[in-house]
Amino acid sequence: MELVAVDGLSSRLNVIRSFSDMSEPDELNALVRQLRPRLRNVIGTTIGKGGEGKTTVTANLAYVLAQAEKERADQGLPAKPVLYIELDSNGNGRLNFGVRGLPFDDNGLSFVDALTDDKEFQVVEGVRPYLDMVMSGSHNADIPTAVTKLHDKHGVASYLLLAILLAQISHKYRWILLDFSPGDKMIQRLGLAACTHLLAPMKGSDNAVIEGLGTLASLVRQIRRLNSEVSIASLVFLGYQRRNDEPTSQLINLREKIGLLLDQAGITREVLVDAYIRDGETTANLARNHGMPAGEFAQAAAGLLVDDETGEPVERPRDENGRLVDPQRAVDIATDYTHVAKQVIERIRHRNQELQEADAA
Repeated sequence: MELVAVDGLSSRLNVIRSFSDMSEPDELNALVRQLRPRLRNVIGTTIGKGGEGKTTVTANLAYVLAQAEKERADQGLPAKPVLYIELDSNGNGRLNFGVRGLPFDDNGLSFVDALTDDKEFQVVEGVRPYLDMVMSGSHNADIPTAVTKLHDKHGVASYLLLAILLAQISHKYRWILLDFSPGDKMIQRLGLAACTHLLAPMKGSDNAVIEGLGTLASLVRQIRRLNSEVSIASLVFLGYQRRNDEPTSQLINLREKIGLLLDQAGITREVLVDAYIRDGETTANLARNHGMPAGEFAQAAAGLLVDDETGEPVERPRDENGRLVDPQRAVDIATDYTHVAKQVIERIRHRNQELQEADAA
């Protein structure tokens, strides 16, 4: 792993400061049109309520997509890294990759300075092969205050701050994954203005899940002026039981309930991808505690993970009682994430093709 400063970035603040509440709509629209084609590899994960597993989903999908790039490189095919950015102040994504507390972990200070004060933008390269990461943490809590001050002087263009930053680096990455909280509307606006494709993780079957999806749909409508392309690409279901390799009635009934709501809203049911993450909270917690995404944890549990530096097998992980982790359970969860990632990316590539055709029309 190496902390690297991204060179050649122009001022984000100068762009925002050129606007005010009195700016002509055409000026803002011109900026949005310039940004959008550069942000079609930006995937955001959020939902209208907490506790739905968005960080776990985003971190694991980032790992799966990075592994796919590594496989391309191993085959001699063109490959690009994947970038993971967490906007939340808790910075829990650092746990999934085992980087919390390492020397370059500044709790998001450099990211906040880069985003809100035009300071040097830093990326941790090689968190995993073909996976880079931006450090986040408690300093991310300062983002809403900084953006609010900009908004008071420069209007809604302030919500494009992250989009302007990512548009300058998007060509370096195959995918950029944004993990942002349902708890702060300012953070959500920054994320929604920057991403093109939304993933909405769903866990459980009570009415709060439906309400969370409704809240997200409302936020998407509110951001249309700044991002006409953002749309829910997929709902990612996690934590559901599976019997005889089939979903139970809990998930089947929830899918149908959500499907009816999608019909009413004029949203295609294609966002209900078939793949889902089975119930495995214990395994997921163990993987996070060991600082490993699900795929890596499965390799370790099966005794197949090798230390990059020593070339020796990594010791098989154990649970809190000292027992070896069940490798089959770990492999099942990792396989689920692979299937979900494949179907989600198929949806996103289809959407991007439609957007490109619209550009040409």
